[in-house]
Amino acid sequence: MFKRLAFLFACLFAGQASATHIAGGEMTYTYLGNNQYKLRLDIYMDCLNGSDQAISQDYTAYISIFNGSNNRMLSGYPKSVTRSGPKRIQKTNYNCIKVAPNACVDHYWYELTVTLPPNSGGYYISYQRCCRNGSISNLSQPGSTGANFWTRIPDATGFKNKDGNTAAVFKELPPNFLCTNTPLKFDHSATDADGDSLTYELYQPYRGATSADPMPTNAFQMQQPPFSQVTFLWPTYNYSDPINGNPKMEIDTFTGLLTVTPTRAGQYVVGIKVKEYRNGVLISETLRDYQFNVQACVIDVVAGYFVPKIVCGLTYQFQNQSAGGQRYSWDFGVDSLTNDTSNSGSPQYTFPKAGAYKVKLFAYKNTCVDSFEALVNVVDPILPKLANDTILCKGSAIVVRSATKGDAYRWSTGSYDDSLVITQPGQYWIRQYIKTCYWQDTINIGSDTDRIQIKGDTVFCTYDPIIQDLRAAWPAGSNATSTGKLLWSTGSTKASIRVNSPNFYVLEGTTENLCVSRDTAYVYLFPPVEVSIPDTLFCRESSVTLDSKNPGPTAITEWSTGKTGQFETLNTPGQYSVKVTIGLCLDRDTFVLGYHPIEHQLGPDLRFCSGIDTVLTIDKPGLSNVVWNREITGSSFRLTQAGKVQAEWRNSKGCYEADSLMVSLFPLPGLDLGSDTVLCLSENPVLDAGPNMQVYRWNTGEQTRSITAYDSGLYIVWVKDMEGCWNSDSVWINKKKDLYPSVIYMPSAFTPDGNGLNDFYPMNQYKVKGSLYNVKLYNRWGEKLAELESPDYNWDGRINGEEAPAGVYIYLATWIGCDNERRTLMGNFTLLR
Repeated sequence: MFKRLAFLFACLFAGQASATHIAGGEMTYTYLGNNQYKLRLDIYMDCLNGSDQAISQDYTAYISIFNGSNNRMLSGYPKSVTRSGPKRIQKTNYNCIKVAPNACVDHYWYELTVTLPPNSGGYYISYQRCCRNGSISNLSQPGSTGANFWTRIPDATGFKNKDGNTAAVFKELPPNFLCTNTPLKFDHSATDADGDSLTYELYQPYRGATSADPMPTNAFQMQQPPFSQVTFLWPTYNYSDPINGNPKMEIDTFTGLLTVTPTRAGQYVVGIKVKEYRNGVLISETLRDYQFNVQACVIDVVAGYFVPKIVCGLTYQFQNQSAGGQRYSWDFGVDSLTNDTSNSGSPQYTFPKAGAYKVKLFAYKNTCVDSFEALVNVVDPILPKLANDTILCKGSAIVVRSATKGDAYRWSTGSYDDSLVITQPGQYWIRQYIKTCYWQDTINIGSDTDRIQIKGDTVFCTYDPIIQDLRAAWPAGSNATSTGKLLWSTGSTKASIRVNSPNFYVLEGTTENLCVSRDTAYVYLFPPVEVSIPDTLFCRESSVTLDSKNPGPTAITEWSTGKTGQFETLNTPGQYSVKVTIGLCLDRDTFVLGYHPIEHQLGPDLRFCSGIDTVLTIDKPGLSNVVWNREITGSSFRLTQAGKVQAEWRNSKGCYEADSLMVSLFPLPGLDLGSDTVLCLSENPVLDAGPNMQVYRWNTGEQTRSITAYDSGLYIVWVKDMEGCWNSDSVWINKKKDLYPSVIYMPSAFTPDGNGLNDFYPMNQYKVKGSLYNVKLYNRWGEKLAELESPDYNWDGRINGEEAPAGVYIYLATWIGCDNERRTLMGNFTLLR
């Protein structure tokens, strides 16, 4: 087993740099009198894994002193100091460990006496050295991270007799190794020669020197205040949680008890600080920077229990945190008793009185026994006592306080006073503290919210005699309706009174809880107020002044416009209101303002087609001062051209009126049905009145753009264009059946040789147009060569662009003649070439 543990420990610390050896240290000082101080530097070195060369080099330490006022190093520093020691640290925390890990820590110390006169900023004492063990688990780049062991000597000017301070000194050094999953409970407290108050906490250690200058010997190589701190491997580690532990590492603020149960092997840098307070003022700190070596150990039994900071009350249930124990025995430290013991694992014990007791636990396994002792502070239970539950009258207050005295108090409201003023109903509690213990009591405050009211206070606005009934009223459902007592200012104790004069009347009501409330009713009498403003019409260009008819300093007139005063001038139509107040009486009226109605208008815009010559007239009775286009006076105006026409006048009420209209001139719509004409009886011409007209009207009754003239006669059309202008046109159509011959002449031959004579067929000179005309030409095999639909079209003797061969061809002609008769003619003709 020993070989296996030694191998694990060697692996854990293997691989560090040759110059890494520092395991921890602290700087302290002792005041000798006459401004002299003995400085002491304690250094702890890893004598198993540390560099022998580096340890040898530290035979001399260079200690520097900085002026606290300007952070500059004092002249003549740093000074070299020769070390004493070493002292091998072999303390273990475990009695029943089977095989102790192979750990080695040597303790060296350096002492230097210096003279430091009082200084407003004090002095910083510093020793800086690099480097730490490279195998440290909780720092970033530990092998190149140095250490700075420093302290600050405070200015002695403000101290009694101006004597200097002596630093607090830790009583013990932690064990040279810890075991995983095994609790550590170590008294890390300190002593102080001056009797100052001490508190404890963890802190973030400081760094100093570098791997390039591991042992600075002059001011240029050393850090000056403020000093920099090491970097933890965040977020796994930080100064308040520097070791993997469950529970994690903690130090009791007041006792210095250091506790942790490590869960992971490794080397961990921890900062432990003791702070000195004198008359409540922090004056100095001692900083211990220490490397904890954690190993996987084999232990038979470890004794330990949870040490409460304070036992609140005489009875306490102890929590056994021992590991590996088979049986236990307790001694509760009561010197006057011999039976203050227990063999229970986690006993409950009642102490005889308050005090400090050294409670010791023994844990046994086979033949091995381990013990753990701690100081347990017990305080008497001092229970707070509040008054009995009570009722709070509305608007009143109750002062409550505990009947017993404590060190401090806390109320459910957040107050820390020894008493509480309560103004609202509810449940309230007080926690009364004795040291760090507290006890609690509760008081319930009910409420009596029943308040008396007077119904019937009023205002009379009249010249007549008055009578008013005033009635007392408790809240609905209140017991005070039947149990409450009443007293009016008139002396009456009844539920209602009748009054006939203006005055104020007071009613006092008392509930069954003796809660008193009062109410006041006012009966006022004022002269009546009347205001009436009729609806009013006025001219557009003017305004109207309104009179509330309530003058005098006692009348307050408020218009809906926001204005105040007897009169208001308005120039905008609408609904308005006015309120007149005299004393507590008032009257309101609503009225409407409007313009006089328009009496005359020029009418719609005018539109003319082809010409303008008319007279516009304004002759309505009551109108006067007519002006046209701002220059022509009189009731009539001759209009001869397009444009805008303006007119203004005064109406029968004398109000100014004005109007205008637009005069537009448009040309007649274009229309041409053509000249009178004579046609064959077979022709039916189309008469077209033209596009883009709004209205078409023919004398035939049709309303389309075009019509077909089937008969002889006069045809008339009226049209209206998009501007509303009308125009008309007419045409005579005369149909004759003998206007042209109705017979077609078909030649017997033609010669399409391009000489200009008989080049086309049939060239029959038929004159009738607009009726059926169809001539089909075939070859002798019956193939159609051409079809002619008008006498204007003829065959050029080609088929598909090629000359047709000479020979005989056939024609078939169908037509309607001028006499409107249908005819057919068939024959042949010869193409000659």
